[in-house]
Amino acid sequence: MTSSSHFNRTGQPVQRALLTIGICAAWTLTSAAPIWKYLSHTKAVAAIAFGLIAILIGLTILHKINRKHHQISLGWFLLLFLLLTAAFAVLYPISLKQVLSHRSDREDALRVELESLRHHQDPYTTPTFLGNPPTPLPGAMLLAVPFYAIGHIAWQNFLWLALFFAFTLRFFRYRATALLFLTLFLLFTPAHLSDFTSGGDYLTNFFYIAIAVTLLYDSLRHSFYACVPAALFLGITLSSRIIYAIVIIPLLALLLQRTTRSRAALLLIFVLITASAVTLPVFTPHPATNLLHQLQQNSPKLRYIPSALHPQKTLPLLSALVACTAFFLRMDLPRFFLVFSAAAFVLLAPFVVTFALHADYLRYAFFYLSASTLSFSLWALSRYETISSSPEANPFFRLKSEKLNEELHSEKLASHQS
Repeated sequence: MTSSSHFNRTGQPVQRALLTIGICAAWTLTSAAPIWKYLSHTKAVAAIAFGLIAILIGLTILHKINRKHHQISLGWFLLLFLLLTAAFAVLYPISLKQVLSHRSDREDALRVELESLRHHQDPYTTPTFLGNPPTPLPGAMLLAVPFYAIGHIAWQNFLWLALFFAFTLRFFRYRATALLFLTLFLLFTPAHLSDFTSGGDYLTNFFYIAIAVTLLYDSLRHSFYACVPAALFLGITLSSRIIYAIVIIPLLALLLQRTTRSRAALLLIFVLITASAVTLPVFTPHPATNLLHQLQQNSPKLRYIPSALHPQKTLPLLSALVACTAFFLRMDLPRFFLVFSAAAFVLLAPFVVTFALHADYLRYAFFYLSASTLSFSLWALSRYETISSSPEANPFFRLKSEKLNEELHSEKLASHQS
């Protein structure tokens, strides 16, 4: 047996264990708060423990399926989509009947913005029914326009959900991995399911960002002109929420490693021009000033962080520095999501943690980590299936490899003796 083969065999269980811990942590971060909110302490602990055990069982089954290189039926994805559709059909009308203070105003934020634009008014002056200033940027408004026109903005979630299903089938090597990811982080993550079934767009924003990045990545194998539509689409999606501006840094690192410098620069320019063309006209006649003022509406989220730390400047700077690690890595699509996950976590975790420490009712803020936890889980499960399906993980391959090594060793001994 060679030393490298021995290292791979002994290192794989450790890697799978670390990835399992990471996936469990990602699920817990976005699931614990709503579970603690609606259940007693005893029941909440039991529910979280049950969820973690289910994850362990699911990953064990996934390892066995992928080791056999088996592809499950697409019917499982249709069933999951129908389950999520049924959940929306039941829970969305209920969410509309709740007390206003208990409802999500994310759908209303888009409605308020589009109503204002329709009447040629500033989309950011009218608050939502909860009194919050609307925060979606013009890219999110543009993508929601067709559904606003038919009177149901929340229906956009179905379109992007279906396309995100297709994205996971493209992203993961095995369908079983895609199914586990979708089931775990959409159906069995309460915060994500709540946002989807209440018509919120926070989860949807991540869906179309992931889809757009993947389309641009795949288009690099074709001519430059085939890349332009993907770059334009990515530019629109980047103008959905300010957090996704950090995508530009790992995206540049990815492009530089996958294509020529001139082509990477041109594509990035197309992305930035499109994002600017979508965003800035909404903030006329003083686009820079008005955009900065709108972005400062998020500053109350930093109110529990000591002002001496200057979080409005230091957090974006630290996040950008973390994102720059992409230039020192061998980039591919999974590592892109890993880097973005780390950068987004650095940007969001301080305000989320300070919110939760300040008051129990502010624990809902952990949902804002969704962009980070989903990105990390995409990378972790991609890595997990790679380890599971590697030749060294296959017992038949190992037996054959060991037998071949023994034969080679015998031949060398015989040649030396002769």
